[in-house]
Amino acid sequence: MNQFETVWNSDFFGVTVGEMAIAAIVLFIFILMRKFFARTVISRLKRWANLTETDVDDQIIKALQQPLMFLFFILGLSFAVQWLPFGEHVEEILVRIIKSLIAFTIFWTGFRLVDPISVFFDRLLVRLAGPVAHEVKNYLLKFLKIFLAGSGLVAVLAQWGIDPWPYFAGIGVLSLPFAFAAKDTVSNLFGGVKLILIDRVFKVGDWVEAPSIGHGTVEEITLSTVKIRKFSKAIQTVPNGVLANAPITNWTRMTNRRILMDIGLVYSTTADQYEAILEGFRKYIAADDRVDHSVTEMVHMVAFNASSVDINLYYFTKTTDWVTWRDIVEEHMLAFIKIVEDAGSSFAFPSQSIYVEGVSETNPLQIQEKI
Repeated sequence: MNQFETVWNSDFFGVTVGEMAIAAIVLFIFILMRKFFARTVISRLKRWANLTETDVDDQIIKALQQPLMFLFFILGLSFAVQWLPFGEHVEEILVRIIKSLIAFTIFWTGFRLVDPISVFFDRLLVRLAGPVAHEVKNYLLKFLKIFLAGSGLVAVLAQWGIDPWPYFAGIGVLSLPFAFAAKDTVSNLFGGVKLILIDRVFKVGDWVEAPSIGHGTVEEITLSTVKIRKFSKAIQTVPNGVLANAPITNWTRMTNRRILMDIGLVYSTTADQYEAILEGFRKYIAADDRVDHSVTEMVHMVAFNASSVDINLYYFTKTTDWVTWRDIVEEHMLAFIKIVEDAGSSFAFPSQSIYVEGVSETNPLQIQEKI
């Protein structure tokens, strides 16, 4: 018994074996409590979560499980440190370790909760970001995780009286070459934000025109590039930084499609025939319900050309569908041909008459050259 007491009261660095044994028992008890907590509380919460229709609560419980269990280790270590009569210097170091572990656990918990709770912002992101909502969400989650990891590191270093900002400033200077190398990437990223989130210039499926792409249909939008399906069926990938500074025409958003024609009639057409033809054109257009009569609608004689007198037609259809518009144009052209023929006139074609000086009008030597 005396030997046991001797060992029990043996001193190592100011701490007896008995005190270390009691501290180890306390720590072991908290480890057992940790297992009990996992097998009872966590298991019951998981069973309750399985009864719900959503899996968000399952993910939240899974994210919280490890930090909560690690908290028992911190509590056990804290009780053990308080039980052992360490010297002032050693105790200060141990207290800082415990505070560092607490700070780490707080930010670790937040880091693990980022993904599960992000589903609550999906609808808002779809409303704000539209076709790139998923990509915007990934960027935001990455940024938030980096922010939490950085904040956790700063919080841990603060427990040791270390100011990390001068080191970050040094890292910032060293990262300047990388910043210059990544300037195009940043330009494309901000260009995508401007095009998609702020200006909302186009969306997937829109027919657009720009100097850098010509005409094409938007097939895919990301925060860095836009993929355009050309009318030749080839894919063209354009950086957002290029499109952000270019004039873009979105033909899909037009309210009407325009019909613009110049019809040239021969000079032999009389004034009465022109009046009949103009009246026929106007009546035909006015009777077509597919034409939008609420916008500009004009049919006029506009020019005396070298071989024709031109009539200009300018009006709009209600439809914006390209194929339907082409069908309407075709029907109108056939109708206009019939109106001209019924009036006794004909369409002009480029021609040139050559008159030989000194030859009478009835002289068969007169030549007319058709070009």
